[in-house]
Amino acid sequence: MVTIKDVAKAAGVSPATVSLALNNDKKVSRETRKRVQQVAKALNYIPNARAKALVKKATQIIGLVIPEIDNPFFAEMAQAIKDCIKDSDYSIILCGTDNNPELESKYVNTFMSGLVDGAIFACLTDVNNELIMELARNYIPVVYVDRLNEDTQVIPVVKSDLKDGAYQLTRHLIALGHQKIAFIGRKDEERFAGYCQGLQEAGYPLAEDYVLAPSYTFAHGVAAGKKLLGLADQPTGIVCFNDEVALGLTQFLVKAGKKVPAEFSVCGIDNTVSRYYNPEITTIDVPKKEMGRTAAELLLKMIHGEQLQETEHFIHFPVKLIKRASTAPAGSA
Repeated sequence: MVTIKDVAKAAGVSPATVSLALNNDKKVSRETRKRVQQVAKALNYIPNARAKALVKKATQIIGLVIPEIDNPFFAEMAQAIKDCIKDSDYSIILCGTDNNPELESKYVNTFMSGLVDGAIFACLTDVNNELIMELARNYIPVVYVDRLNEDTQVIPVVKSDLKDGAYQLTRHLIALGHQKIAFIGRKDEERFAGYCQGLQEAGYPLAEDYVLAPSYTFAHGVAAGKKLLGLADQPTGIVCFNDEVALGLTQFLVKAGKKVPAEFSVCGIDNTVSRYYNPEITTIDVPKKEMGRTAAELLLKMIHGEQLQETEHFIHFPVKLIKRASTAPAGSA
């Protein structure tokens, strides 16, 4: 393998000069920089990343922490972030937590060691918020996507209105005549608050049997379907945490001989895989790509030492109801 000493010998300069020249340092004359770079290219010299980071005091790497790498929602967002920074000098290291707070804290501690210049966290849990706040205050810039914290001056937030999304779905089902509406999701999450608001405005009580968790994956949707069919008084409309859960629920119901939407109207949130299923799932469109791009732009500004505008510390994206074939008027069976 070609070393920096090999380049220095071939170019007739010191290794220190080679290092400066390859980093376009103006301490080295233009002619020398050009000569060294040509020699390095001819020898196929690949700079050591660690050494380069020490010289520049930066790794030029951004950490992206998401709960599920195979989740289409986060995959679309990650692609948007990648596209946003592709013309910069930065690369992305993708970290999947599998919804495990302990694994997320491991990534945070790794980031504290200097692996990345900044990080974006797009996770469903807030267990490690205090630890991440320490990361942001004392180590690197951090941006949150669809995750709340108490101090947006320290960690800016790029957020979609998920409460309004669940509210719109609940009101949509109510408008179709559904009075027994279930919710697959956590009670400590804003989607639940939107669901409750929709019920309350319609004068419908909250039925504890109709609230089911956990609520992230296709398998959770299947599990929820088993519980719902086991109820003596079954709901006719269901608001799901996301599209994956809605698909798991729908597939289970269909395999169980139930009709969607004639017997059960099913809704998802995020507008990813919902459009590729039969029946297509009514859902809430969340602007994943726009959110990812905005988060990347904010982080790059912070890394470069730019002052954020006050309006950039909390950016709220609206969501949109997409009506599809998985919902129908109550009693249409």
